[in-house]
Amino acid sequence: MSDGSGPSVVDLFCGAGGLSEGLRQAGFCPKVGVDFDSHAAATYRHNHPGVPVIEKDISEVTGKEILDLAGVDHVDLIAGGPSCQGFSTHGKRMQDDPRNFLFEHFVRLVNELRPRMFLMENVKGMLTYNKGAFRRQIEAAFEEIGYRTNFAQVVAADYGVPQLRHRILFIGTCDDHLPLTFPNPTHGDVEKGLRPHVTVEEAIGDLPSIGQDFLQEYRAYRTAPRGPYQVYSRSNAPQKVSMHVGRPLSPQASKLAKFIGQGEGLRAVPVDHLPERFKRMRRISNGQLRRDCTTLYHRLSTERPAYTITCNYKNVASGPFLHPHEDRSISHREAARFMSFPDRYEFVGAAIPRQIGNAVPPLLARAVGEHLFEILRGDDQRDQHYHVA
Repeated sequence: MSDGSGPSVVDLFCGAGGLSEGLRQAGFCPKVGVDFDSHAAATYRHNHPGVPVIEKDISEVTGKEILDLAGVDHVDLIAGGPSCQGFSTHGKRMQDDPRNFLFEHFVRLVNELRPRMFLMENVKGMLTYNKGAFRRQIEAAFEEIGYRTNFAQVVAADYGVPQLRHRILFIGTCDDHLPLTFPNPTHGDVEKGLRPHVTVEEAIGDLPSIGQDFLQEYRAYRTAPRGPYQVYSRSNAPQKVSMHVGRPLSPQASKLAKFIGQGEGLRAVPVDHLPERFKRMRRISNGQLRRDCTTLYHRLSTERPAYTITCNYKNVASGPFLHPHEDRSISHREAARFMSFPDRYEFVGAAIPRQIGNAVPPLLARAVGEHLFEILRGDDQRDQHYHVA
């Protein structure tokens, strides 16, 4: 955890602050956050007191404004995740989505501030869309301003996050002496000496049942923390868990959920019990029933990590968000746990699912941040991997 003396970082497109939280845990000192979303900015301020937030369109933000607000004459790291949702594998891809080009302002501010390194996180779809043309465009833009780049495709679960979240990371530097490498995974195949992935049970097993009381804001924990992940989650947390609220399923979802066991989705429901529109989904062109899987109405398994937490985690019809034991969607706190936010981290304002679903998992940010910290200090002595995409 940073004591304020670590390398400085500016968090562009900071959202609710998951990237800053992880980098702070890694020893970096956040100086400024930038985001247009007022609700996310309020959450950032609440959890990062003393770090100013520029709350306006990134196109209007200048490097001088950032330096003046930060009270420094240089920045060690610029980090951020400019939205490229038009390339997301969740939902319809839209090549001309204007959000795809927010990275140009990221590049512009890197050029204006000239940090020693940058870190950019984004959806994995940009890696392969149009045979990688968009990725090459990003690399060329940084090369034009004098920054070498490297990229890696990572899975958050491989770094201790209880979620199978696939992302692409770009790093870059204008310093010819700094290596551009990524940290090796810490979790995965135990036969290779790695720790096992953190499971749903290990992530949320100490949280209480909701039952029919969906709106109670504060609840007693079900058990003492069990295992290192729950200990991490509850470090410096209040005595009662917050934001552990839910809502009842729709009548249709309730009927379907009765047939769905852990690790199963819509395909587990007998055809006779499916609404007509789902019966049509179950058949392929020759009229036979489909046998592949789907994550629609999927119930999480306690023995595996969660799937990607999106902004729609309150809607079980949209993805794998059925609670493993109760017939309900996951709560805000459970979603935050799957993203690796500590329980002390509070989300304020409205649009909480969007704040959580759009965040960078702090433990992924910490793993990458610890590695970048070593590179900046000149301590990069470990065996590392380069491209893993």
